[in-house]
Amino acid sequence: MTKEDKINRYVEKWYRWMLSEVKRNIAKDKMDEYGEDLLHHVILDLYNLPVDKITQMIDDDKLRWYVLTGCGLQLRSSTSPFYRLHRREKMQSRENYTHSSPEAESFSGLGILDRVDEEYDDIIDRLQMCFQDSIEEIGFYHRTLLQKHFIEKWSIQRIHKHYSISKTHIIKDINYALDYVRNNCKEC
Repeated sequence: MTKEDKINRYVEKWYRWMLSEVKRNIAKDKMDEYGEDLLHHVILDLYNLPVDKITQMIDDDKLRWYVLTGCGLQLRSSTSPFYRLHRREKMQSRENYTHSSPEAESFSGLGILDRVDEEYDDIIDRLQMCFQDSIEEIGFYHRTLLQKHFIEKWSIQRIHKHYSISKTHIIKDINYALDYVRNNCKEC
């Protein structure tokens, strides 16, 4: 039996129970209308797992709990794909502020009705120049870490092995460089 068949059989057997648990305990109150989408999102992620992991979780009867835990994480984590797709949009649709409205005194972004006077290409060019200048200013060490991690897509572990620098220092130094660039380009 293939991995897909195992997942399909398991989901057919436990779908109603998992959906009721998600709607009742995880995506409750105003998010309950997204419960089914949340469950489907996590079930689709199961197909990317290795077959031996799926088989072991089914044999140990842990797959239901894995799915429910995944649903909770997907709903709460602001970096999860589900959150970016559904929850952030729902939260943004509630914010019907304009930049100049009295309710939005602390709101720092452009309002819905505001127009940008500057051409988009000019903004991009200005930000690129600011970014390049900031990268040049931070020095060779920090520039190299940013290049390896973000441009060449090296993991922290790979940087650690290649340069023999502790992972803690790598993360701290990457964050320092990002903060420096972010602060330098704030006004651009």
